[in-house]
Amino acid sequence: TVSVLYWSDLMRAASIASVLALALLAAVTAAKTPAEWTQRRIYQVLTDRFARPANDTRSCNFNEYCGGTFNAMADHLDYIAGMGFNAIWISPVPVNYEGGYHGYWATNFFKINPHFGTEQDLKNFVAKAHSMGI
Repeated sequence: TVSVLYWSDLMRAASIASVLALALLAAVTAAKTPAEWTQRRIYQVLTDRFARPANDTRSCNFNEYCGGTFNAMADHLDYIAGMGFNAIWISPVPVNYEGGYHGYWATNFFKINPHFGTEQDLKNFVAKAHSMGI
């Protein structure tokens, strides 16, 4: 199939790229040297599996999305910090094929996976993590 890339798609991609670049810049400025990075303790998070919204009581079919979101992860940053971690590596955020809850079956690098939340939810998660020194 052939897809047409529209100006709005390019602008959206630029916006997402900006968010990711700012997150990377913040991480780099938070720990500027290799020596400082050796002091970081990184907690790897599979977004879909880590935390679901408190009101989500559905059972989970482990071959599908289970409902984890950026907002739910943000609500559990105290837990991560409490274990002594001061950096987080989240699963990839682009739109994926159905069943690609892990983030590694990307179909559209220009859009945030709606199963995890919105672009603003991701920005809020990053801002809250940074405010906690993560």
